Amino acid sequence: MDELTVAAVDSSHVREGYVLLDRRTAGLNTASDQRGCLMSEAPILAGINRVTDVENAGDFERKHTPYLSCERDGEQVRVTVKVGHWVAHPNLPDHFIEWIAVHAAGVPVARFDLSAVAVAPEICCVLAVGAGTTIAAMESCNLHGVWMTEAVAP
Repeated sequence: MDELTVAAVDSSHVREGYVLLDRRTAGLNTASDQRGCLMSEAPILAGINRVTDVENAGDFERKHTPYLSCERDGEQVRVTVKVGHWVAHPNLPDHFIEWIAVHAAGVPVARFDLSAVAVAPEICCVLAVGAGTTIAAMESCNLHGVWMTEAVAP
C-alpha cells in the first residue's frame, strides 16, 4: 500500500482504529461525506481495523468485525469465524469478504480465500494450542479493508 501523509486530521470525524480513504482521491473523508455514495465510491480503510466494543458500535463496524468463537475439545480448540454475525455483510460481486485468516500467538496458521456470492463468510478450523493462547481472526472486505478481533483459547 502506498504511504499517505496527512498534515492535519479533524479527529471528530475519525473513529479509533481506522482512517477513511477515498477510493477516487486517496484523501481523508468524514463519515458524513460517505452517505449516499455508490459501492464503487465507498471508503477504503487503512491498516488493520479493530472495534473494542462491538455491542455499542455502529452497523458499519458490526458488519465487518469478525465474530470469533473458540471451544476446547481435549487437546484441540475448534475456532469458528463468521463475518456478519451481528449485522449481515453483503456477499455480492462488487462487495464481499475476500479472505478470512486465523493466527495463534501471532503466527498465521490458516487462511481461507473466498469467492464472491458462492461462499458464505464463515470458516472453522481445529488448532492444537494450549490454554491461554491468543487467537486472532482477520478478514478482508474488498471495499473496506482488513478487520481483526482476538480471543484467548480456553
